[in-house]
Amino acid sequence: METPIKTEPTNGFLELIAHLPVWSLVVLAAMLYIPLAFLGYGSDSDSFNVVRTGQYFVETLDYIPSRLPGYFVHEVFVYFLNLAGGSLLSNLGSVAMALLMLVSFNRVCRILLVPHPNLLTLVLMIHPFVWVNAASTIDYLWALGFAFLGFERLLKKKYIAASMLLALAIGCRLSTALVIGLFLLYVYLQYKDQRRNLLLSGLAVALISLLLFIPPLDFLEWDISRWLVLSMGDPMLWTPQLRIGRFLYKNLMFWGVPAALWLLFMFARGVIKPGTIQVRKWDLLTWFCLAVILASEALFLRVPIEMEYLLPLLPFVLILLGRGFARQPKYLLILLALVFLANFLWINPARSTSPNQTSAVIYGIWLEKGYLLQDISTRLAMLRP
Repeated sequence: METPIKTEPTNGFLELIAHLPVWSLVVLAAMLYIPLAFLGYGSDSDSFNVVRTGQYFVETLDYIPSRLPGYFVHEVFVYFLNLAGGSLLSNLGSVAMALLMLVSFNRVCRILLVPHPNLLTLVLMIHPFVWVNAASTIDYLWALGFAFLGFERLLKKKYIAASMLLALAIGCRLSTALVIGLFLLYVYLQYKDQRRNLLLSGLAVALISLLLFIPPLDFLEWDISRWLVLSMGDPMLWTPQLRIGRFLYKNLMFWGVPAALWLLFMFARGVIKPGTIQVRKWDLLTWFCLAVILASEALFLRVPIEMEYLLPLLPFVLILLGRGFARQPKYLLILLALVFLANFLWINPARSTSPNQTSAVIYGIWLEKGYLLQDISTRLAMLRP
């Protein structure tokens, strides 16, 4: 078990945040997310593919995935939600999973004795890519919601529930297996007296996940190699230079330029003045968080398409920041403000000369709608006749 990191007393707004009950965070998040649930399935075309896949599977028992490698668990859940209440209920399903993710993240932070769990939960709550996807018919927060519920159950030694929840997370989104595998390794190394139970849990997760992927595998005629064949357009758009450019640009815009620059400042501050960072730098939890971040970034470098692909690393970046700046919560408060700003304002340093087929960019400074406002505008436009 981790030993607590001492924090200096805070006052004012920071003290208020620290003493908020978890239910108040849930209410706040619901107030932010639910209004978006009335704006159709979402701005991502994959949302409509998910709805069609579920309908077709239930009607014919013939599974055709919304996109490879298959998102069977989410697609089936969406079918029943959509049948009962259309886009509103299917979106509210995402809201529910987002709220469960926030509560579980908060509890995991408390179990692992990560400082400032409420402040970190607020940053996670209002991050643009969480806010938008929390009320869309899409699988990102379903996968993270099941994953963090499973993490919490695992840390509380509820192995049967944990195994089922972690497998459901993988069934929602296969790439979640990367994070779950690393987490299982972390608890295996950390809790030596529970290794037998953890091995059995890991085996159960693998077996249940395999069962959940029978429909996608059957669709691919059991040729797993076809999972690795990605349709990414003209190969000329994926030269090493363009791939790295997309990777760096989308990492930057995932946070927004002001928040990204602030994160760089926080890192530099810790390097130049090591006393700023209070965490024991290389303990097991730090290594685990770094492993998740690096693995997620490596996967994103392979497929730097949707910025939402970076969502799995977000909670673990926040855990590192919470531990690193245990005695400097004001740094985290500034990050909260800058992340909130990214919902409404983007400072864009580059524009494509051919959107969706980027082969060249022009550089400059453009003030644009933030990611949340862009999503709302797109969804309202899609609702018009």
